[in-house]
Amino acid sequence: MDSIKEIKPWGVNVPYMILAVIYWIIGGLSLRFNPSDHPYFMLLGAYSLFFGMIQRLFFPATKYFALQILTLILLSIPIPYFQVLASVSLTATEIWALKDVMTYGGKFPVNLLVLSSPFLSIIGWSLYPHYWLLILPLITYTLGVNIGVFTATLRTKPVFGRNQLPLLFFLVLSVIIRPLYYFVGVLYLLMIVRTGYKMNLSASLTLFSVSVTPILALFLGSTLHSFFLGVMAPLFFSCIVYSTSRYNYDYVWFPVLTSFLSYLMRGINIELSGIIWAISLLSFLYLVKDNLSLTALKLGLSPRYLRRQ
Repeated sequence: MDSIKEIKPWGVNVPYMILAVIYWIIGGLSLRFNPSDHPYFMLLGAYSLFFGMIQRLFFPATKYFALQILTLILLSIPIPYFQVLASVSLTATEIWALKDVMTYGGKFPVNLLVLSSPFLSIIGWSLYPHYWLLILPLITYTLGVNIGVFTATLRTKPVFGRNQLPLLFFLVLSVIIRPLYYFVGVLYLLMIVRTGYKMNLSASLTLFSVSVTPILALFLGSTLHSFFLGVMAPLFFSCIVYSTSRYNYDYVWFPVLTSFLSYLMRGINIELSGIIWAISLLSFLYLVKDNLSLTALKLGLSPRYLRRQ
């Protein structure tokens, strides 16, 4: 009975998603009242999604509840020092969970991009406000976790283990040699589709945004926004909807497309760009609304899956 209790999941991602929305609302309002705070709060929102989803997908058990809540509390304090501590707490949870998997004799595909992201987060927040270092954990996690999504939706061959090392090295190098960022999406696209391709609108549009937006930043500028709106947000939308509300994945193309359009509009009308981004975020939240319920918080599963059983 004890071992069963240890692996019982809960919706650890739910409070983190709520925290992400709160931070993004504050970040949006800060453009009007204190623009210098805007990037910090938008980063906090992104990290809230990142921390919540990595725990939900890889170590959601109630056994780790104390560390999961500690990470949430630390992340909820908008002072960079506490984000360092939150990253340490998340990393400790990951190490504990990996140790448990090995102890139980379990085997799983080694996703180096995902597993390295909590460690990179410690480095990034320790050197705040080095924004490119803070982007590195976000891009390694979102690119890594979507490999499984694209493998399933596009019927491509998965890329795990040492086969991820070239991309991981390229991502780390892009922090030092900034122009490499413009080609990250193309490299990722080639890695995903090298073994075949089956059309899926939502997955294809996500890959399009990820591969094209960094290149567009060469001409349109706003490189950081090209990452947030054209790379990170579409990848988050893709992996979160697929993993929590798979029945709605066919509609992911809409928040992905509107987020991409939000970036395109930044140089034309920043207010309109913000409105389009709000529409993108709201449409994403609508797709995952079942996973923001008390049932999802308690069981870690959408009520719609339970009704089908």
